[in-house]
Amino acid sequence: MTAHTLGVEIACDGPDGSRDCPESAAVRARFASLTAAQVRADGRFDGWARRRRGGRLVDLCPACKPTP
Repeated sequence: MTAHTLGVEIACDGPDGSRDCPESAAVRARFASLTAAQVRADGRFDGWARRRRGGRLVDLCPACKPTP
């Protein structure tokens, strides 16, 4: 039996701290992306943003990104 790394999923943190993403969005999977940094780079290519909220970084999909 052989074990393979399945990769990382990055999900949207929603438009603000009190609401979840209305689309339950996640970064689209790509075959070669195995680390969180690679997946986040894929997301930025697709229009995702990484912002600071409440002292930590959050990932926002294109639908939630424009919401302050």
